[in-house]
Amino acid sequence: MQRKIFEGIRVLDFSQVISGSYATTMLGDLGAEVIKVEPPIIGDTLRFAGPVYKGESGFFLLNNRNKKSISVDLKKAEGVNLVKELIPHCDIITQNFKPGVMKKLGLAYEDVCKLKEDIIYASVSGYGFDNKYTDRPAYDNIIQGESGLASLNGSPIDGRPYRSPLSISDYTAGMYSAFAIASAIFHRQKTGQGQNIDIAMYDSLISIMDNAFLICDLLGDQFSNINNKEEKENTLEEMGLKNQGNRHPGAAPHSFYKTQDGFIAHMSLTNKMWHQLLEIIGRSDLVDDPKYNNLDKRKNLWREIDQIVEDWTSKHTTEEVISIFEQNKLPVGRIRNVDEVYRDSHNDQRGVFEEVNHPVAGKFKITNIPIKFSKTSSRIESPSPQLGQHNQEVLQGPLGYSSEKIEDLLGKKIVYQV
Repeated sequence: MQRKIFEGIRVLDFSQVISGSYATTMLGDLGAEVIKVEPPIIGDTLRFAGPVYKGESGFFLLNNRNKKSISVDLKKAEGVNLVKELIPHCDIITQNFKPGVMKKLGLAYEDVCKLKEDIIYASVSGYGFDNKYTDRPAYDNIIQGESGLASLNGSPIDGRPYRSPLSISDYTAGMYSAFAIASAIFHRQKTGQGQNIDIAMYDSLISIMDNAFLICDLLGDQFSNINNKEEKENTLEEMGLKNQGNRHPGAAPHSFYKTQDGFIAHMSLTNKMWHQLLEIIGRSDLVDDPKYNNLDKRKNLWREIDQIVEDWTSKHTTEEVISIFEQNKLPVGRIRNVDEVYRDSHNDQRGVFEEVNHPVAGKFKITNIPIKFSKTSSRIESPSPQLGQHNQEVLQGPLGYSSEKIEDLLGKKIVYQV
């Protein structure tokens, strides 16, 4: 059996919903012992997010595998004291409450450092700590709007902004949090020092928005002094800073193109690729046209170029287009529905999905960790836990509580179990 990278690392996880929970899921997949602290009765609010199967939330099943659950009432002093007893036995604290909540509980970074000096403490929030937006509410759709992503993703037809159908700011912040924690573990191994980590969904999403903000910095004088709103929005759109739809501000053709029976994705990034494409679609007359002879010119003519490409693709089936493009070694892909993707045998070859057996939901497949190591293991060892399922294991293990003491805590409703 291969040793896992984070084997021997213990995480006390106060995270709820997606962002923090996804970070600790990644750590758990790589061997960390993740003890999830949940409130009594309802637990993590993600337990009620759809789709619900046999009373179990698909969202919770996906984002909380490889974890142990203890259910502790942090509104009671005894509950807070219980988790404080656990802290010296842990390496990492994670939480994604609204800034200020952990401080009120006496569980902020500075409080926890008094209990374990070298603790690694990771917080995920909407806008981060100690700034003018700290107290703003933050959900994924809000962050997509506030970050500018929704406007970039808008329709070039009617100008309506669109959110990504994924909770992209949650998952991006979660991945950054997991990477930051791994980096902090490495730092602690070298120096013996723990540290506080502050991850904001807003910062995280902005950091992956391609070259949008670089364009603002380098070319911002082209629109910053425009006072007419309509003219300014048209300028932003032409520069690729608004309502991009399926285009890309740095290239053309670069979009999804209609076929007789679906859509394909294609981009031509070099003159050679562009010339090959023109030969294929019967427009070799444009090869020497100075209007299209470099990428900078083509990207500004994206509308007419997209029309030229789609005039040809729309007369052929998806399979015909794919075959012709592949024969000419031009990049191409199908636009597939998720059910088509799910049935692809490629998933079995790569282990994209992993079957788990849940005590209530039974056997089902969830997305596997997408990391392959040559010398260490990474796999789903256990399904998501029932609320408070590991109360006894955790309290008897690190804390050495007797069965009688645990029964007393259950009776006082300091801890809770389904």
